[in-house]
Amino acid sequence: MLTTYIDFRLLQWAEWRARREDSGVGFPKQSAFVRMQTQHGKFEAWTPAMNDEAAEIDQCICALIAVRQEVIMQMYTRTSTIKQKADECFCSERTFFNRLHAAKVDILGYLQDLAAGMSLPVRGPVKKIA
Repeated sequence: MLTTYIDFRLLQWAEWRARREDSGVGFPKQSAFVRMQTQHGKFEAWTPAMNDEAAEIDQCICALIAVRQEVIMQMYTRTSTIKQKADECFCSERTFFNRLHAAKVDILGYLQDLAAGMSLPVRGPVKKIA
């Protein structure tokens, strides 16, 4: 259940990120948003609350260590096989999934920190993947 919650929030973040990168004029042909709509089978209009939630997730992702940021970026913003994503991260598929799980646990902890009014570590913005 918890993984489903984090996955949903990360999918929202991926949509938000795609909108920001193309100035809100459309979606990439293959994006996490498109996959989410296919999986859930319904369209939900984008709301200001969703914008705030996605910005919150972005803040959490920026607080991750670099290898975990890279895994999140590969998993939620790239359309390629797991093998290709792992290769881009210079690791095995098993390590890729271990890092992904660790990143999700960190994000959940950071969300709890934000809810408690604590500040997150500052590590830098998420890099853009070409």
